[in-house]
Amino acid sequence: MSVTIFPMEEQYKEYLIDESKFTGNADSISFPETESEIREVLEHLGKDVKITIQGGKTGITGAAVPEEGHILNLSHMNKVKDGEVHSDGTASVTVEPGITLMDLKKEIDSMFRKTPVFWPPDPTETSATVGGVAAENAEGICRILYGPARDYIEKIRVLYPDGTVQEIGWGEKIVLASGKEMEKMDTVLGKEGITGIITELTLKLLPKPESLWGIAFFFRDTGEAGQFVDSLKEELPSCETAAVAAVEYIDRKTMDLIEERKPSMSKIKELPDIEQEITDMVYLEIQGQEEGIEEIAECLMEKAAECGSDPDEAWAVSGEAEIEKMHAFRHAAAETANLFIEGVRRTNKEITKLGTDMAVADAGFSEILKKSREDIAKSGLSACIFGHAMENHLHINLLPENKEEYEEGIRLLSRWAKETSTHGKVIGEHGIGKLKKKILGDSVPGDYLEVCRELKQQYDSVYRLNPGNIIETEE
Repeated sequence: MSVTIFPMEEQYKEYLIDESKFTGNADSISFPETESEIREVLEHLGKDVKITIQGGKTGITGAAVPEEGHILNLSHMNKVKDGEVHSDGTASVTVEPGITLMDLKKEIDSMFRKTPVFWPPDPTETSATVGGVAAENAEGICRILYGPARDYIEKIRVLYPDGTVQEIGWGEKIVLASGKEMEKMDTVLGKEGITGIITELTLKLLPKPESLWGIAFFFRDTGEAGQFVDSLKEELPSCETAAVAAVEYIDRKTMDLIEERKPSMSKIKELPDIEQEITDMVYLEIQGQEEGIEEIAECLMEKAAECGSDPDEAWAVSGEAEIEKMHAFRHAAAETANLFIEGVRRTNKEITKLGTDMAVADAGFSEILKKSREDIAKSGLSACIFGHAMENHLHINLLPENKEEYEEGIRLLSRWAKETSTHGKVIGEHGIGKLKKKILGDSVPGDYLEVCRELKQQYDSVYRLNPGNIIETEE
């Protein structure tokens, strides 16, 4: 074999855990660098060995954590293969699944210097791999302008458990055993590796906006912050040459976690300290032509002032480098919550990340925020709250300090999931994996689970790939 299969020894222990802090077990691991090497691994192991596909291990649902068998880590498949500029100003680039978002950006900037373009999906975890983003159908903070990752994936190349390979593009349909018709791309995108192994992706790139502005508004009253977001939901300022791309909420507990670790975070350590009187922050990003951005920014300043935010206290930045600092600050919200759980796990290994990925569209942001806070207080728990404000898509990270609080947190998440399942989305952009499946139980939409079961039967009837993700492993 041209690729080595390593037995799971102490030096590979880090590959048994992801950012959810959910841990697993495996017998072996490999790091293939080509599609043919992946096929070699599959053939060598035989059909009875279960395989868990890994990329950057940045997920928070345990999807890349093995329960048994072999780990197929694709982080060494990280090359850019080809690129092309199109007559309409867009471009495309073909990449391997293990390339990180950080390296993808560098490669695109280098490859398309004369015609600056970018890949719109923007999860703030820049060490995430493109294959992982596709497998979860992630969205990122600029989703209200650009939408989900699937909109910027033109083609994928997939290696199936039986060793066959297919290149798939949009417009190709498949009919399941039940008679349901679906896009063939959707048999892979967002399916957490249960149907096949992505070995190559062709991405759609857009022209870079002329200018980027970011404004962080601060509030001394949570009700006023909620009122500001609700006013944006009623009427989001816009113009022909610019648009709001992101509206992100961050609460005081999150700010405290970030401030505590900020000195050790190189990208954000120079940002000003946030006064203790501040209770809430709402970050907005505007993209487009300078004149249009200024017009929208003026409207936003007026709306924020009407809701009690002092315009003189706002952080206003422009340009790609400064915007990256704001993205790093927003990413620090998730990162510091994960670090909190990591600290608790030093004394109790049973504790994992407990976070929401739910969205309730038919309610005011103020209402959702108030109810969430009340429920957390009644449960006697601590939590940090941040997320995508315009869709009420909050990532509430519970912060249990012991086993009793952890169990109470699971009960609270289960109750929220049942409530949300009747009038919202229980699962947004993080996927289900293994951890959410155990926590959410019957609240995961049944029709989605049934489609996944059908896909599993059609593409991997022996349940060889990513066992335990989304659906139960077949006995």
